[in-house]
Amino acid sequence: MRTRDILSESCPVTSHLPDLLVPAQFFSDRWLAGQASGEMALRWAVFADGLSQYWKLAADCAAHGSQEFQEEESWVLADNSEWPFSFPSLCETFGLQTESLRTLLLAWKNAHRSGAAGTLSHA
Repeated sequence: MRTRDILSESCPVTSHLPDLLVPAQFFSDRWLAGQASGEMALRWAVFADGLSQYWKLAADCAAHGSQEFQEEESWVLADNSEWPFSFPSLCETFGLQTESLRTLLLAWKNAHRSGAAGTLSHA
């Protein structure tokens, strides 16, 4: 299966982050040929999985104290841009502002913590 086919399939993050992150947004002008395209697909898979897990766990107040959530949140909040799969590195790869995305993710968590999830728009 070609990398482009993999990216066009249903992405797990899109079911959790409404219209925020769609693979086509990031690959249309950044698509690389050969082995680099496999690397880009791997980066997208790591990014999408991390965001999906954070989004899911942040919505469950009972999960906020779990080791799994703590690891996901540490990944989101860490500023280690030297590691190619760090949150800031992946944001840069896909043309996203790291702080803006962090703010959105933390707002999602806080909305669920305070019971005000209805105040956060899904559009």
